[in-house]
Amino acid sequence: MHATGVVQNPQDPDAQWSAKGKGKQKKDWVGYKIQVAETVASQEDQSSFIVSVVTQRATESDDAGLPATLQKQEALGFEQPPEMYTDGAYISGRAIHEAKEAGWELVGPAQPSASRAGLQKEYRIEAFDISISERKAVCPDGKISTNCSKLTEEKSGKVAYRFEFGSQCQNCVHKALCVPSAQLHRTILVGAYHEALQQRRRDQQSEEFQLQMHQRNAIEATISELVRGHGMRRARYKGFAKVDLQNQLIAAACNIKRWFRKLLGTAFGGQKTKISG
Repeated sequence: MHATGVVQNPQDPDAQWSAKGKGKQKKDWVGYKIQVAETVASQEDQSSFIVSVVTQRATESDDAGLPATLQKQEALGFEQPPEMYTDGAYISGRAIHEAKEAGWELVGPAQPSASRAGLQKEYRIEAFDISISERKAVCPDGKISTNCSKLTEEKSGKVAYRFEFGSQCQNCVHKALCVPSAQLHRTILVGAYHEALQQRRRDQQSEEFQLQMHQRNAIEATISELVRGHGMRRARYKGFAKVDLQNQLIAAACNIKRWFRKLLGTAFGGQKTKISG
């Protein structure tokens, strides 16, 4: 049975079923998940080296993989890199904010907000200029929100803000693009760190940001090298602890090969890092 938490193999109850992606891009598996981080070569003739491999339960998110990776690198005695390049799975307003507060930059594209059903061609949250500090949201037509409510989840303490535009939506020429037919006016719900997320969505449209993200591309080749050259996606042992040990040894073997290539003439890589899972 393919369901989260159901034992798939009685000989290895730690191996869980999980899925990633949607539609034709969807991939599912039974086993574990890994987060791989490596240095970014500052020059084309330099090498990158794997600095950490974190083994996760298959049901854990990439979101949780980022702090686990940072904790692993700290335990290994590595200094916090000034920049870390990721894909969109690791990017959230909170993650961007916490990285900035800690004195480093989390670089990666923010995913678009969820679509809203019942609209011909919607105005997503990205189309609104939102200021949580001012408790104000401005719609694409220039109208300002009439109310802002702070919402706090009782159990988790998670904070969100709800902006409402009131009666001014009733006669707006863009209502069909913005307000679902079942609602009287537009409401927007965002997290406490939405301003950081909003800024990233704007920044990632620039050519400079897109060029900067090219530094992450090599991690995909590293994943391929670990899988095709070292069999990382095939667990030779049973149980989380043994699979994690296997992953660490594979990463070490990959680094040893790279080190020998460096001794043969390839210069050592830079100080920035990138991560993928």
